Amino acid sequence: MDKNEIKRANRKALPKFMLIMVICFIIGGTIGFCSAKYGLNTLAGGMTYIAPWLMLAAAVIVPVICVPIYQSATKLLASWDGENEEMSDTIDEKISIVLWVTSSALILSYFLIAASYANGFETFKTETSGALFLAGIISFLAIMIEAVIFQQKCVDTTKKMNPEKTASVYDTKFQKKWMESCDEAEKVMIGKCAFKAYAATNTVCTILSIVLAVCAPVFGIGFLPSLVVCLIWI
Repeated sequence: MDKNEIKRANRKALPKFMLIMVICFIIGGTIGFCSAKYGLNTLAGGMTYIAPWLMLAAAVIVPVICVPIYQSATKLLASWDGENEEMSDTIDEKISIVLWVTSSALILSYFLIAASYANGFETFKTETSGALFLAGIISFLAIMIEAVIFQQKCVDTTKKMNPEKTASVYDTKFQKKWMESCDEAEKVMIGKCAFKAYAATNTVCTILSIVLAVCAPVFGIGFLPSLVVCLIWI
């Protein structure tokens, strides 16, 4: 591509880029104004009391969702002849759903446990708030245990379908050993997924950096959240 073609491509793309920037500026300004005007910063304090209940709900919901899906996958595996690819794909899909749900719950619980003691030592000033925090801790541990057990079960089920995979989920080098046991097609798929994850991380970090810049004056969160996002992004 010569210089003229490069300039034409840039001129063609620039108006759309500028329009997106203007729209983002308007949306960000509107959100910031409404937050300041209507006192939405009070929501941050409310999360301290809501977070333990949300963790308790997550600890109950995860097994309610995952147990039937996992049992369905194991029933299909028991009747699988080792050749039917459609059935194999269905089993993989069900296992993936269980892994996704447990991972999402675990990530959410990390946020909620931080939110539950965001008020510092004020969390323990009353018996009610202290009991709520204790319930949150128990729920957090329950979610962690559930995530480990379900993911171990899913990995073991996958190994039954693929005998060449021998790595234990509790092995500290699990990912390396699992990667080594993958065939070429699986490694190509992993490479494609890695690139998509890289692209998604860039997009998410861009959005988060903008959102946190707006939230800093509105919610008084300071610069640390933005710093963490930027460090990950770098």
